[in-house]
Amino acid sequence: MTPMTALVVDVLITALWPLIGAAGLRDYGAVPFMSAGMALGALSVLPWLALEGRWRRVVSGGAARALALMGLFSAAPSLIYVIALAYTTPVNAVILAQVEIVYSVIISAAALGEKPTLKQSLASALVIGGTALIVARDLRSPRWRGDLMILGSAWMYQVSHAISKKLPRDLDSWTLAGGRLFYGALILAPAAAWALSRGARWSWAPGPLGTLALEGVLACSANIVLWYVALRGLDLSKATTIMLSYPAATLVFSWLWTHEPVAGVQVAGLAATVGGAAWTARLAAQAS
Repeated sequence: MTPMTALVVDVLITALWPLIGAAGLRDYGAVPFMSAGMALGALSVLPWLALEGRWRRVVSGGAARALALMGLFSAAPSLIYVIALAYTTPVNAVILAQVEIVYSVIISAAALGEKPTLKQSLASALVIGGTALIVARDLRSPRWRGDLMILGSAWMYQVSHAISKKLPRDLDSWTLAGGRLFYGALILAPAAAWALSRGARWSWAPGPLGTLALEGVLACSANIVLWYVALRGLDLSKATTIMLSYPAATLVFSWLWTHEPVAGVQVAGLAATVGGAAWTARLAAQAS
């Protein structure tokens, strides 16, 4: 599979993830659903981890510590994201998640001691303005809780990405994805056990188990593997810009799958956040 093909497939999987998460919450508690999904994702890449000494690198040495931190800073926001879907809609979730690129600018500025340029500030303002449209619309409904959960947790993904950049270049996509999933599953397992002991929802029915399998194999496993395959062969800014188109696909999928009505403010918020995020990605490419 070429890097561009991997990226296009990954965009579609990423667009489906909030819909899979929302469907899973009908039969599972958020914590056991996300924990089991990451465990299934780790199991699905295990055959590849067993080859070429990949597993040894996942569990030993400096790479293991970095992969564990990546697991923490990806599992935690993913769990919060799924919990948020109990309050807000999948379309709102993907629009609000675009604030992650603003966190990227902030973290880069803090790490490098550089002040954002005027263009970077304007691009960030577009993203913030788009998310503000969604939050303002939801203040009179229970959705605002989910909106704020996503806005307040997206920065953790950027920490995970920053850690991944410091790993040895010879770690391939399977090692990165497998390590991140393995440690993420380990971190969430105690929380899932506690939640189940407190009566969290769980189902062994075929339909819900199928949704759980989609969460594990597609959203947790294939999603991550394909992203790293794309990054190995494409420029980061180009890959990021293309990936930022996934909220539009989520909007279409949500309308087709759940018949969720699309409000004008959602379209406006989507245009502002995706436009600002894409502009930020281009500015990052120019700066590098």
